[in-house]
Amino acid sequence: MNILIDLSILRHPHCGLGQIALNYGRWYGRHADGLGRQERVTLLVPAEYVGAFGTGVDYLPARTVYRYMPWLLPGFDVWHSIHQLSPFRPRRGARRILTIHDLNFLYEKHGAKQRRYLNRLQRECDSATEVCFISQFARSEAVSHLDLQGKRLHTIYNGVEDMTAGPLQRPQGVDETKPFLLCMGVVKAKKNVHTLLPMMDLLPEYNLVVAGPDGDPYAQRLRHELGMHPNVTMTGTVSDEERRWLYAHCVGLVMPSVAEGFGLPVIEAMQWGKAVFASRCTSLPEIGAECAAYFPDFSPEAMAATVRQGLANLTADDTQAAIRHAAQFDYESHMRQYWQLYRHCGAEHAEPKNSSRLKKNQNKTKQVTKK
Repeated sequence: MNILIDLSILRHPHCGLGQIALNYGRWYGRHADGLGRQERVTLLVPAEYVGAFGTGVDYLPARTVYRYMPWLLPGFDVWHSIHQLSPFRPRRGARRILTIHDLNFLYEKHGAKQRRYLNRLQRECDSATEVCFISQFARSEAVSHLDLQGKRLHTIYNGVEDMTAGPLQRPQGVDETKPFLLCMGVVKAKKNVHTLLPMMDLLPEYNLVVAGPDGDPYAQRLRHELGMHPNVTMTGTVSDEERRWLYAHCVGLVMPSVAEGFGLPVIEAMQWGKAVFASRCTSLPEIGAECAAYFPDFSPEAMAATVRQGLANLTADDTQAAIRHAAQFDYESHMRQYWQLYRHCGAEHAEPKNSSRLKKNQNKTKQVTKK
């Protein structure tokens, strides 16, 4: 069975999807030799990542021509699109597994733009054999807004890299002499980061570090406001070593996002036993469960009170409960669930061929009997 896993999003390695693709590549680099002799894994990657994950897997460079002429691609039995935004499609005949992370465009887009995004996602689902979701919330939204009749649906929670393992490095410009809260992730409007600035005016005993890619115009507007909030720092993109340092040294994570399909930073912070303060929007209550505290609204007073009370009441038992909760979202479980799905789809892909051979043999038998 030939399996292709689309990791073309590695062209953006620092975004959330890029990090997921990196972890896929690293996992297959470590495990490909032990997965089975009958299966061969090929990774669709940007040209600069060919060979990046060792020799146990094959590589297919994500050439632009394949986006417009998929018939030039090699044939595969199973094709896994690890997110719904990839421009690459398999040739006809492959069993396609599509993973949907979110329908955030329902919150970010309006009118004709929202309809275009919805129509595109519908086409992606139409071309898939199996549709997977990274949370029950993402699944329920898709069922409500898309026609998924006849598709087999699965909920497979994201695997989360172990952020407690590896070297640490303090990001430049971060003050470690004062306790700080952390907001981690791409700085875009849906992350609702601007609500944290007036909150921090009411928490002068803490600093806030906002870490993540900040090329969006929304992030630039926030930067212009930092002069009025001296206890807030934006670092921009951080390395893995810096990300680990921030989780290790923060007193808690704040995540007021209004649109999430999963919420990776919630689990990454809990791996360190950190307090998590999140919005009640979209998937965050599902992922944080009872181990997170939730803002009742986005007023500075309510948010500051939630943080102050949560930090004051944090116990060793709370820390251990957060660590145990985070341990459920491991890559081993995630990958094994997908591997079972690959094998199931591969077996189905082989059935038509076997049925065809059986019919030919039956015809031959009938001809011999007649003679």
